Amino acid sequence: MTVRIGVIGVGGMGACHARYVADLAGADLRWVADPDEANGAALAAELGCTWIAEGMDRIGSTVAEAADCDAVVIACPDHLHHRYVMAALERGLPVLAEKPLTVELQDARQIVETEVAHGRRLVQLGFMRVYDERHEQVADALSRIGRPRHIRAVHRNTNDGSRTVPQMLVESVIHDIHTVRWLSGQEIVSVATSVVPGGAGTRLVLVTCRLADGAVAVLEFDDIATGYEVSVEVTAEHGNVVAAEPLRAAVRTDGMVMGSIGDDWFTPFLDTYRTEMRDFVASVEDGVPRGPSAWDGYAAQAVVEAAAASVDADGMPTLVELPATPALYGIDREARRRS
Repeated sequence: MTVRIGVIGVGGMGACHARYVADLAGADLRWVADPDEANGAALAAELGCTWIAEGMDRIGSTVAEAADCDAVVIACPDHLHHRYVMAALERGLPVLAEKPLTVELQDARQIVETEVAHGRRLVQLGFMRVYDERHEQVADALSRIGRPRHIRAVHRNTNDGSRTVPQMLVESVIHDIHTVRWLSGQEIVSVATSVVPGGAGTRLVLVTCRLADGAVAVLEFDDIATGYEVSVEVTAEHGNVVAAEPLRAAVRTDGMVMGSIGDDWFTPFLDTYRTEMRDFVASVEDGVPRGPSAWDGYAAQAVVEAAAASVDADGMPTLVELPATPALYGIDREARRRS
């Protein structure tokens, strides 16, 4: 079976996804959709597919006639995710959507409710750390050393600190929120958020999380670091595991040993994105959904909302309001991991 795929939004992330689809055996890149003709038309010409200016929201239009596909990838700006995920669900199409699922919690809830009503999972969300080798090694170690009791996730970025705290939470820290939920197999039930000023506004966001089983997680996000870094450390019942450092050359010169950290968030995960796309295409072909779900996106968004509310409450602990997990997503920690 050849899986026909369309990609909505072909900026940096979307163009990467489109190129992976075009190179992947068993996949056929049918079209790319982007209102920016300079990006969309040029990429379509490069990859030998159709460029369309609009996405899937024009039912019965030329777009719908040209956009025959078996699945879609959504990598447009965050505020448009809800529109196109809903359009895919209305057509019964499997979709790989970049995170966040939405920017508003009620929109994420609508996607979950629509998917549940549909009766099967169609949405895979781009929390791609579950495909990252270093994070996979941590998850594998936990199968031997027991349940996590403390998780420390450190995330350093190279911006100027001008983003608002809600933006940092939904655009960046949400990755770390999912890492905690994935590694622990537990929901986060309360959060307390501290903010340290710096740069053009905020430098550090620290989120202390209480998990349903009593474990604790601390998320440390620096928006004005000297390089881009992601790491996680877990203290479990019978041991401790720390994600390996990326392999980098150690340069000895002028009486010092130096190594490059790098300031690029994209390149370190290129192989991860490729693995993610390969697994998504295989899941469409098999008819068996894998990877992070719409529920994972909704649950992470609920934590984001609570973390932002904690900031408004001067860092006081805030409960995460989350309903019971629908049966469609009722899976244990091991099932959360990629097969």
